[in-house]
Amino acid sequence: MKIVKVLVKFFMLPLIILTVIPVVFFSVKNRMYLSGEDEQHIAYLRQNMEVLQKDGSQFKCFDSSFYESNIFLLAENHGYADVQDIDFQIFQHLNKKVGVRFYIAEMDSIRANMLNEFLRNNKPDVSLLQSIVKDIAIRIPQQSSKQLYDKWMKLYDYNKTLNDSLKIEVLGIDKNFNDTQSKIGRDSSMLLNFEAIVEKRALQKEKFYGLFGFYHGMQSGISESNIYPFAGKLKRQNMYPQFQNVQTIACLTLESEMYLPPTEEMITPPNKKMSQFNVDGPILLTKGINDMKGITTENSITLFHLNKPNSPYGKSQRLAGIKVNVVGEDVLPNNLQQATTDFYQYVMLIRGSKSLSPIE
Repeated sequence: MKIVKVLVKFFMLPLIILTVIPVVFFSVKNRMYLSGEDEQHIAYLRQNMEVLQKDGSQFKCFDSSFYESNIFLLAENHGYADVQDIDFQIFQHLNKKVGVRFYIAEMDSIRANMLNEFLRNNKPDVSLLQSIVKDIAIRIPQQSSKQLYDKWMKLYDYNKTLNDSLKIEVLGIDKNFNDTQSKIGRDSSMLLNFEAIVEKRALQKEKFYGLFGFYHGMQSGISESNIYPFAGKLKRQNMYPQFQNVQTIACLTLESEMYLPPTEEMITPPNKKMSQFNVDGPILLTKGINDMKGITTENSITLFHLNKPNSPYGKSQRLAGIKVNVVGEDVLPNNLQQATTDFYQYVMLIRGSKSLSPIE
């Protein structure tokens, strides 16, 4: 028996070493990419941050130039519950502050029209809203959730308090959920659909707000292919110059759980929750995130304004996008001349969010 044990140890040791070395290498490589804290960036962040409350946030970080914009986008990695509350708060704030009433959505016109019908009804049609939320899973499985349902119930109640001139209207600008044939990319379709709605409805003087996936909210060329997502296409289009004025608020998460239902490409845990997709690794990495982590607390939501005139983010690429390991593609600058504020102007750091939960 002693000989057997010795042999087992002899053969197992190389396997253990072969397993541990890649893990250690991967961990060290991630830490090097994230980099340590930078005092110049931290000093700036401390002067331009606001800890948000669950209800009634003041959004003091939004300055006058922010409100002068015509397009406001909240960009998220889908699957985090806190984003739905943030989405409601920002839209409500913009509705009260500058009269934004058009909610542009990452959904097709069919579901958007159904949502508008729901908002107009004298009584909330629960079955209609449930149907819409479940349909969202066709395009964005991670967003179809109880929290999405609850948000639209809150928006329904809020909408009932508004004068007709401020009533909420949803504009679905995504490709048709059942469209599997079109060769036009989603972001190009979003721009074309948005422009068509503006033209048809004569909405050239309106302001718009929407919640989109992180990639769609980026305002400049991405990675080696130099592809421009929806927000970047908006800034480059010339049909409506007023809509080149875009403000993007990028949501970044730490210590949070993502709702991730299984797909053909990915097997997920039975509870459909994963904590490996925060931007400090191991799968997603945002360079410079430790600057924000060091000056915030766990279980908090903090808004940072990145593009003040003296901002170091106008000259650096710290926080500029997300590097993706193993699965998916990087969302990073195309070249060294791009700065963080070329992509987004605000960051919403979310620490300790629960995952979205499936709707029954």
